[in-house]
Amino acid sequence: MNAAEPPPPSSEGLHWTHVVNGGGLVLLAALAVAAARATLRASWLLAPVALVFLAIAALAGWGAAVQLSGGVEMDDHPWV
Repeated sequence: MNAAEPPPPSSEGLHWTHVVNGGGLVLLAALAVAAARATLRASWLLAPVALVFLAIAALAGWGAAVQLSGGVEMDDHPWV
């Protein structure tokens, strides 16, 4: 089975929507980290809540990295 060749890399810069989405996700990640810190300052008994905030921050940071690196192409695999 021959796989389709990947498309050539585009020489265009980031689309403005990628920058806006990535910036929003960076802001969300920063707010989630601040919320986790505030939760832990309130009480160590709320550590599970802080872990939820940190998980949100990690996922938002991952999403921001994807958006700021050009986004995901839904047609970059031959089987999609």
